[in-house]
Amino acid sequence: MDTNDYYTLLVPIFLALMAADAWLARKQGLRSHYPPDTIANLSCGLGQILVGIFTGGMILGTYSWALGRIALFHWSRDSILPWAIAFPLVDFCYYWFHRCSHRINALWVIHAVHHQSEEMNISVALRQPWFSDFSAFLFYWPLPLLGVPRAAFFFAVGCLSLYQVLLHTRLFAHPGRWGWLFNTPAHHRLHHAIDAAYRDRNFGSMLIIWDRLFGTFAREKHAPHFGIAPRFASWNPLWAQVAPLAAVIATMRRARRPFDSLRVWWKPPEWKPPEARLEDVVTPPTIPPRTVVKYARVQFIVIGIIALTTLWREQYLGATWAVILVAVVLAGTGLVGALLDGTRFSSVRFRRSPATPSQS
Repeated sequence: MDTNDYYTLLVPIFLALMAADAWLARKQGLRSHYPPDTIANLSCGLGQILVGIFTGGMILGTYSWALGRIALFHWSRDSILPWAIAFPLVDFCYYWFHRCSHRINALWVIHAVHHQSEEMNISVALRQPWFSDFSAFLFYWPLPLLGVPRAAFFFAVGCLSLYQVLLHTRLFAHPGRWGWLFNTPAHHRLHHAIDAAYRDRNFGSMLIIWDRLFGTFAREKHAPHFGIAPRFASWNPLWAQVAPLAAVIATMRRARRPFDSLRVWWKPPEWKPPEARLEDVVTPPTIPPRTVVKYARVQFIVIGIIALTTLWREQYLGATWAVILVAVVLAGTGLVGALLDGTRFSSVRFRRSPATPSQS
């Protein structure tokens, strides 16, 4: 059984977590899932997993290559020490990857996808950029350097990733004693906030201690508002992957000095040369009619079935069919997003509304 099989088997668990999160949130009078946002989030997650069919082997091979060439230690197979090292070291490396992804534009154009949603629920955890594994991998070199076996590294990454899924919820208002050392939903909600008091805070994965040590920890002072600035006003998962890059390229083109057009890549996301500091036009997201949302749900379910079948049978498909089916799924999620946006790529058109999306 390969990694894609595990993803397929985890689907019922994710769906159960989403249902429990939505039910408990509504029971507490909290905002729950908004269907167009949830569909977009899950579509981004499907895209990341399906792209992983083609990039996963490269990531595994690169780690093995680095392990064979730069490892300073070679542990015996029955040693538990490299496994014990793997968890805190992966968490530490993730902290710096995550922090740099918020402060360096070249990394933010990838990571921004995860922050585009203005909701906070389990589905947001699955809203992932397709190529984040490549940018993250740049920060994990201490593990092969210390000789941590590939199995220990990827097991630690998997466990910490599952822990992070549970952080994306409006439930659990207070961190409690657990929150002194470990990350909690109360901490991570602030990380997704665009409020000035919370921006670029609480970067930790499982451990919040790194934020306390390096001065990026924040406690909740008022209810956070989620999303990115400027606002991302689309339900299309394909545009979600491209929009941050397009924004940086637009800034490059507006820069008058060649040096400014280059340094935009290593500057923070909010930096712009004077001539490129145009006022951002805030476009409200579309509020699609309920009939359109219901139709989009059905379409997404069909696309999801195709995606899961592709993952489950990927090793028997062959490269050609794998490419075709992945392309069909990605294009399908884009068309569902266009449907919800009411764009010219869809046969359905409707007006944009500045109203706050209602719960559904």
